[in-house]
Amino acid sequence: MNQPPKFCPYCGAPVVGVDSPMLGEVETPMVYRCDSCDDYVFYNPTPGGSAAVLDGDRLLLVEDFRSPGEWKLPSGRVELGESPREGVARELEEETGLAVDPEDLTYFYDEAGEPAPEQYMVGINYAVRREQTGGCLRAGSDAIDAQFFTPEEFATSEHSLKHTHVDRFGDSLEWLVDEARAALERAQDDPDDR
Repeated sequence: MNQPPKFCPYCGAPVVGVDSPMLGEVETPMVYRCDSCDDYVFYNPTPGGSAAVLDGDRLLLVEDFRSPGEWKLPSGRVELGESPREGVARELEEETGLAVDPEDLTYFYDEAGEPAPEQYMVGINYAVRREQTGGCLRAGSDAIDAQFFTPEEFATSEHSLKHTHVDRFGDSLEWLVDEARAALERAQDDPDDR
């Protein structure tokens, strides 16, 4: 479940929160118990991720269709049957028109958060060089625009980062470019370090 459950997915009866010593103090219970069928219902985060596409010192950002004027890395939730890399590759293509082999994505950062109230996510983020992608850059159906920016170009523009992007990565595009580049360099030196 990605939202606090009200009913048991097994029998449909109302559920109640369960105190768990392993979880410690939490505002919202993370484990629920069905009084009817006596089964546990877990309130778990949804996996998602992002692609940091680097073209030299420039980073690919998309203007989010849900919040015009706010920019973020191409990102989204992993769908049923996808690995995190496959989900990130699909999201990259949907939002930017750029295709990448999921195996070419290099892990560089993960984080957990609550991008919307009571909707928890775990983000697994990957880096890739522009030359490892194919296709023409264009905003997809769930993006308004897609462009490469240096951190300096973005800082002097009228654009702003989406609040969920800042919550995940901070407001420094320079840090993001540096971390993605470092991961790509490590992977180049040791291909097993993906």
